[in-house]
Amino acid sequence: MEFTINHYFSKQSSRCGYCKGLKTSVSHGMHSYTMFPQDYQELIDRGWRRSGLYCYKPLNNETCCPCYTIKCDALEFKLTKSHKKILKRMTRFLRDGKKDKNEDSVTSSTAKQANADDGAVGGADNEMDTMGGINDEPREPNLPITDVDLAAVAASNPEKHEAARKKHEHFDDQTVSPTQSINTIPTESADVADGQIATKKSHDGINVQRKKAKILRLERRQAKIAAKGVQQPEDTKTTTKKQRNAQEKTLADYFADVQPNDKHKLQVILIPPNKKHVTDEAFNLYKKYQLLVHNDDPNRLTPSSLERFCYMSPVKHTKTRDGPTVGYGSFHQQYWLDDKLIAVAVIDILPYCVSSVYFFYDPDYSFLSLGTYGSLREIDLVQQLADKVPALKYYYMGFYIHSCPKMRYKGRLTPSYLLCPEVYTWHLLTDEIRDKLNQNKYQRFNENAGAKDAEDFQESDLNKAVLLYDKTYLTYRQYIQITGDDDDRDLIIEYGKLVGKSLAHRMLYVKT
Repeated sequence: MEFTINHYFSKQSSRCGYCKGLKTSVSHGMHSYTMFPQDYQELIDRGWRRSGLYCYKPLNNETCCPCYTIKCDALEFKLTKSHKKILKRMTRFLRDGKKDKNEDSVTSSTAKQANADDGAVGGADNEMDTMGGINDEPREPNLPITDVDLAAVAASNPEKHEAARKKHEHFDDQTVSPTQSINTIPTESADVADGQIATKKSHDGINVQRKKAKILRLERRQAKIAAKGVQQPEDTKTTTKKQRNAQEKTLADYFADVQPNDKHKLQVILIPPNKKHVTDEAFNLYKKYQLLVHNDDPNRLTPSSLERFCYMSPVKHTKTRDGPTVGYGSFHQQYWLDDKLIAVAVIDILPYCVSSVYFFYDPDYSFLSLGTYGSLREIDLVQQLADKVPALKYYYMGFYIHSCPKMRYKGRLTPSYLLCPEVYTWHLLTDEIRDKLNQNKYQRFNENAGAKDAEDFQESDLNKAVLLYDKTYLTYRQYIQITGDDDDRDLIIEYGKLVGKSLAHRMLYVKT
């Protein structure tokens, strides 16, 4: 089928997975029968996310915990000391088969904070976001979903069908739209990983500067050398820094650090869409994770629930001329330790990004911080894909929820950008933005008061909105001429504003 087809549900309220408020989480939702990767890319760049076949967009100015789409530029990604520690821990474990000292004592507490590890991998999308597993995801309303005969849709108007097919055939050649431009105002990293000055709050709450310990050690060493009367070359510090940068290990270096005599062997296998199916190993791993990490209801944990949540996807597996070899679509990354499945990452590979959907793992291996390790693996995947497809350079982590402190970890992957919920422009996540979110949990990041949504849908655009009605597709204007029924006028306008003008004129809106 060559069309994206959606059944829109409008606004709904549900239990919040972050603050646990009842009926306080407000979002718009729709069931997607099938969706082109390009269309889903444009949807997530307007604040939408998928969970199985269900797509939803939080209404940030009304919901209790505003959710901002967050992405990391994988080609500019900087490893922090914490990331390097996790990578080295995994290397030591694979090499020696032993845990680090004191790890047994912290494993239980690590498991309790599993979401902070998972979270680096994405959305409720990776529902670490909900802090409670699938129980807290946005739910499709209990409404009948009309079966759609996809073949009949294509046969109803073969000329339009062929035109749509050609339109999507080479979407990888398209340039980035204005709404995908990035605000790249230089800023200081929150981690201050490579800087020379850190800040410390004094007792009266005033920020004072203090030098980092390594700078103090360097100054003391230089002072001792100077006291001995030995003159140092002026460029010693610069040369040392250049040498250090040249020796800096990349993500690929860490993952390639494997020896033939290692105690354990870790394989990360990318499973294509047509090979995904629920196995006993995957279900047992999922059940164990949901029970021990999310305290889920065991009665809800069935192979079919896992299939709906992590295996079913509307994103069509599509291969294009200049796209990645594996194509675009929904994939799984399976982590096999020797012959044991210890983790599964659910991801979408899209024209400009790898989007993390969910991650579950064996809690027995919490000491390895598998959630964060998985996120680094996914960033490495983006870097590999970008070698062939330069536009595919972002890692989408789902939602950044600043009002939920446990969910702020996503901002530690730098450089990261937040999506403005009103104008849909990207903005570097800085301390200034964090301060604004501390003051008011809902923010419009684009400070240009005159800036508007480039894809804003107006009533004048309504006639060109495309509907699926009675097994055929037609414009809203044609539908009115045939039926005279305009009961859904306001609903279709609402839908158009949420998905944007281009998508409203391209995706099929199911009219029942």
